[in-house]
Amino acid sequence: MRRRTWAAAAMLVAAIAVGAGANAIDANFIATGWHTVERGEEGADSTVGNFRVHVHGARTSDQLDDRDLVTSPGAFVVVDLSYATTDAWGAPEEVVLIDGDGREFVEPSGFSSDARVWDAGPDIWLRGTLLFEVPEDTVDGLTLEFRPESPHTERPAAVLQVPLTVSTVSEPLTLETATVLAEGER
Repeated sequence: MRRRTWAAAAMLVAAIAVGAGANAIDANFIATGWHTVERGEEGADSTVGNFRVHVHGARTSDQLDDRDLVTSPGAFVVVDLSYATTDAWGAPEEVVLIDGDGREFVEPSGFSSDARVWDAGPDIWLRGTLLFEVPEDTVDGLTLEFRPESPHTERPAAVLQVPLTVSTVSEPLTLETATVLAEGER
């Protein structure tokens, strides 16, 4: 009888431990859409998912030339980048700016299509600019996060983070449509 009691108690403890471990994994990884962060730097090629990315730099101004002159109560940030895929044609799910406090800034709506992500092909590099609008006090310490796919709650994902050096300019910023680059150019 004593053996059965010990065996039952051991099975109960094992079941509780397995359940607690599964809950910890679910709470810390699966349910939060965990992802791997690849680190990149301006002026260098970086790979994340099926994309190769090259960030050329970023500029900021409180004015934007988008067919008409537009002003911002904060700051416009234009990021100059190029990217290509490693396999099939596609566009990243999302590209955001993140400030030092972890706040995310997405591409604003209502501007020309030149401010949006574009499709790229296998080893076909396209270069263009992306537009963001941020509070003026966040311009220093911005990081570009390139997301090939949206984080999903049931599978891992990878993102690329590139710290930006943002140059302030006095003239209005302009947006550049993505254009195909010659072989070997970024």
